[in-house]
This record gives sequence, structure tokens and C-alpha cells, in this order.
Amino acid sequence: MGPSRIAASSSASGLLSLGICLVVGLACTPIPATSTSATETTTGGDSSSGDTDSTGIDSGTDSDETSSTGEPQGPPPAAGKNPFPWSLESWDAVCNDNSDNDDNDYADCDDFSCSRNPSVIVCAQLSLYESTPALCTNGKDDDYDGRVDCADPDCFKNPFVNVCVQPRTEDRCGEGIDGDGDGYSDCDDNDCLALDPNCAQKAGSLRVLFDQTLDETASNGPNSDWIVDPWGRLLTPSNPTSRNEWRGSLSSFAFALYQGGHTVENLVAWEQAMTYGDASNPQDLSRYDVVVVIEPSRKLSSSEKAALINFVDDGGGLLLAANHVSADRDSNGWGAVRALNDLFDANPVRADPFGFRFDTIDIEEELTLERIEAPNHPVISGPAGTVSRIGLYIGTSARLSGGNPSAAGLIVLDDAASSKVDIVVGAVEVGNGRVVFVTDSALFGDGSDSHGNSWSSKDAWNNPALDHAALFVNAVDWLGG
Repeated sequence: MGPSRIAASSSASGLLSLGICLVVGLACTPIPATSTSATETTTGGDSSSGDTDSTGIDSGTDSDETSSTGEPQGPPPAAGKNPFPWSLESWDAVCNDNSDNDDNDYADCDDFSCSRNPSVIVCAQLSLYESTPALCTNGKDDDYDGRVDCADPDCFKNPFVNVCVQPRTEDRCGEGIDGDGDGYSDCDDNDCLALDPNCAQKAGSLRVLFDQTLDETASNGPNSDWIVDPWGRLLTPSNPTSRNEWRGSLSSFAFALYQGGHTVENLVAWEQAMTYGDASNPQDLSRYDVVVVIEPSRKLSSSEKAALINFVDDGGGLLLAANHVSADRDSNGWGAVRALNDLFDANPVRADPFGFRFDTIDIEEELTLERIEAPNHPVISGPAGTVSRIGLYIGTSARLSGGNPSAAGLIVLDDAASSKVDIVVGAVEVGNGRVVFVTDSALFGDGSDSHGNSWSSKDAWNNPALDHAALFVNAVDWLGG
């Protein structure tokens, strides 16, 4: 029997969101609920109700929290900046004016762009996270994650406030000095590889950029915390000894790339825009080999669409992941399926740029997939190993549009009529570049989030029965040429 597939209108997905109540002390405020199917489970992947539930959460102290006490070093790197610049309701002045500035039916601290915004102070006790100066210094576990004040990464890895000792990044590149005390200096430090134009990439090393500008943290918990580390462009520490030193659902993925000799950076919304061919942008896509976009949750601008397509056409590698169509995490009307299909359908470069599109459905069954359509493809059989089975956790599917003869389904649903439909993982060569597309973001997650929590039941990346790590490390290697 095939999986249960339910079509859903992406334009109506916001109607599925209901107000829920977040209790913080004695305060209670409605916030947009995660729009997910009632049939989702909590095993290894998506869950609509597990985001803020402490059941099964590992809130143990990791090594980078032990040095988070003492005096702050000075202004944080993102002071005065806005992590949600696309939202009309995302800074103190408009999060406290009793108005619904972005017309999404949520005003002020009831709006996700205020309540989950680490740069907003006025929401204070109504904030989703322990991330304001007041909450980070009151001696309380305000967000009930088992961590108090500067032991909480919402405080000590918050680039917008400086009440805790801040992570250290290398600031002495080219001087022969280990400025951040991690045992590496100059071009041996990954910070310098990113910042110093005199540092050349090592042989076989790829520059991989994880996008954070498309609202990839559209909700709470590991379901949509699709980042590597919250500190900023540079991950901290720059030379980790374990994946737990970085904070985010993609930390295991990025750590595997780091172990493979690649360099990893974040493109954060408060620092740079997504551009291609802009020499003034130090993080222009032309400076990278592979760009990773996991579950974008807002509409891409015309310039962002052009940047991604032109990047691929000129030889870049792009890894795209969608999710089930009803996963409109923040009730803005834009889930990943709608956002990515809009990239394909309405861009200034050309229609159908890559030769595939995502289906507007929810596959409402947790599956183990073993139907490998292209066993010899480098994404399936590559340097990280051979892929024989993967999971699917309430995702969608994709199909080839016929616009590109190189497009191929690599892994499909068991009852797929061909390798051109019901695709879960696919690949395409476009111009001089390549694209790998995936229909369920949960495959990348390691069960952790940027707020310090860890759900072992949601750790799809490290599941020994599945080959997700081999699949996506192989994918990056192939995308990078």
C-alpha cells in the first residue's frame, strides 16, 4: 500500500494555523501555531506539537557553556541590526505600537517576527526565548529549557546582546597570532579562511554557504531551526571538536563537512543580502562552491531568484530542500513548496530553470525508502559511502517537468510509476552547475536546535539504520564538482 498523500493549497495553508498559548511565568499570549498535519509523529522527523514540549528533551550542559560566565567583551557583532529585515513587524518600535504592521492578523508580541526575534527587547516576558538582557540576567530559566541566563545559548550565542561572555572569533589573521585561543592562527584557522583574501582554500576543500536569509528558522524547535549556528557569518568555535559546539539542527551536517576538510559559513540576514556578481558583497554567491537552502519560509525577491539561478548556471552547486505543503511555520502564507515553486515559475532569468518542481501535497506517513533509481550516481555512491535507504517524515514529493533532460530522480517512493514522478531525492545538471533537490527537510536534522535543546527521537542525521549522512555529504561533494 502506498503512502497517504493529501493535496493542499499552499495559498490556504495559513488558514490551518491556529492561535496557541505560550506560557512564560504568569504571562500568556497567542502566537501563530505551526501548520502541520495532525497525523505527524515524533519519530526521527517532523512534529507539530513536539517543538515546545520538554518531554524527551536533553538539556544537558555542553562544553561551550562552561565558559559563558564573566564579563561581556563589548558590543555584540549584530548590535542595532535586524535578523528579520523582510518583515514589517520586527523591531522594537513596531513590536510595541498596538498595530498589525504586516497585516498577518498578529500584532506586536503575538507576531512571530517579534516574539522569536533575538534583537527585540520590548516583548521581554512574552518572548519565545530567553534572549533579552533582562531575561539573561534574572537568574531564572524563563523559557523552561533547563538552562539559566548565560548557560543558555539564547543568551551567550545571541549576537544582538552582550550580557554574557561572547564567543571568540579570530581577529589577528596574518599576524601569526592565535587571536581566539583555539590553537590555530592565520590560514590554519577557518575564520581566516573566510575573512582573509590571502588565504587559499586547501586542495579538495569546498566553500559551503548555508543560507539564513530566507526565514529558515520560521518556528520553534528542531522542526524548522534549519541553521548551523546562530552567532553569525562565522561559526563558533571555528575549529570545533564535536558537532555539539555548534547550535542548530544542521550542526551535524556542517560538522561532517568540516571533518571532510571543507569550510562552512552562514549567510545571515542582518549582515548580507543574497547576491550574485556583486563585488562589494563579501559573501556574494560567486565566492562559494556550494549553497545550501533548507526549507525557505518566505517569498524570494526577484534579485534573490536571479542570484541562485545565475550562480548555478555559472558553475555553482545548489542543495534545495522543501517540506510538506502545509508546513507554513509562521502563518505568513509561504511554506517551502510555495516559495521554491515560485522561484521556478516567476523569476527574471527563465521559466523552469532546473527542470523539476515540488508537488503541493502532504505525504502523511512516515516511511523508509529503499527504491534507488540511480545506484551509480555520485550522490548515491560517493566518497562518504553508498546510500541504500533513507527516511521520509511527513514530506512532499517532486516530479520532473521535462524542461531539462539531465534531471533525474535518484530516490523515489516505493509505488512511483517511474523515476520522473514521486521523487524524494533528485539531481540535475544546469549550465555549468548542478542542483540536488530533496522533498523533506527533516532528513537533514540531528534533533538539536539553536536554543540548546536536543530531541534524540528526531535525530534523523545520526540514525544508524539510515544513510542520510552519506547521502548529503556525497551531494555536497558532487555539487562542488
